[in-house]
Amino acid sequence: MLLIPILLQGQVEVVEMNNSQFKRDSYWRGADGGATVELEGDRILWLFSDTFIDQDGTGDRSNARHMIRNSIAIQTGRHMDSALKFHYKGTSQEPKAFFEVPGTNWFWTGHGILIEDKLVVFLIEETPTSQGIGFEAIGWYVAIIDNPSDNPEVWNIKYIKAPDTFGVIVGAPAVLAEENHVYAFGVKEPSTHEIYLLRFRKEQLAEGDLSGLEWWVDGAWTSEVDQEPVSSSLFTGSTEFSVHYDETLEKYVQFQTFGYGKASIGYRLSGKLEGPWSKPKIVYTPTLEHPKEFVYTANAHPELTRHEGLMITYNVNNGDFKELRSNENVYFPRVIHVKMPK
Repeated sequence: MLLIPILLQGQVEVVEMNNSQFKRDSYWRGADGGATVELEGDRILWLFSDTFIDQDGTGDRSNARHMIRNSIAIQTGRHMDSALKFHYKGTSQEPKAFFEVPGTNWFWTGHGILIEDKLVVFLIEETPTSQGIGFEAIGWYVAIIDNPSDNPEVWNIKYIKAPDTFGVIVGAPAVLAEENHVYAFGVKEPSTHEIYLLRFRKEQLAEGDLSGLEWWVDGAWTSEVDQEPVSSSLFTGSTEFSVHYDETLEKYVQFQTFGYGKASIGYRLSGKLEGPWSKPKIVYTPTLEHPKEFVYTANAHPELTRHEGLMITYNVNNGDFKELRSNENVYFPRVIHVKMPK
């Protein structure tokens, strides 16, 4: 993988990487999202949302007649250059989203977790609206896959609709497992973005049983929540972000984008998932080339091997759809390598 000149911001070293590994498929021509889940056998699952498919395989996004609501990829190997195999339902000529909900609503992908031999993927249910930006998150699901070691074309997917969580979309941001529980961050939608921490018993979640869902409220875990616990919000975040534990720092690290439009990428630290979380530290502000371009959806990928540092992906979109279709410098995940201070 090629390196673009090193940028130094404070004590953090940032290297902008070549992202050509996402451009090699002649049918899959870009998507946003980009969370990853470690699977067995040196395999990594990539979760994408809105995806361009070029039905003719010309390798040119401007030729694509289809944008489907989500897709996935399986990476074999832990290096960023390892090959990606993209998957969606239907055919390249008539593609369909990999994860589907009946009716006019659709799924965008959140994060996921492997629990022994089952894969759990959190999904954001979106609905079209005539106001605002034209869509709104109205809830969340989990997809339970009981054969994740097989080819995704034959995955058995069971969809579980989540209970009401007062507009908090659980699992859209980070999901991770510790001991007996799976912890999922939740984000208040559609716009205020308060962040909460929730948890599930591992064995219950693997079976699609969401009845034991607990919230971190006022310094304790409880399932007795009858309204949004605003006072227990951890911080104001973004719809999608990542959290992982860094053994060198002995801290949890949360990466996200900060701001809107010309947004920056930064992180917070905490000794516990429940917080308190540090103030954000900005490490990188991507360069934009068009007045309607905007930055969003930053995720760290600790599953990927890189000496003394992290791979971070983010997305650049364009509010001008014609420009988005014609410009393949955007809407493929971009990659930076971040070396954290010790």
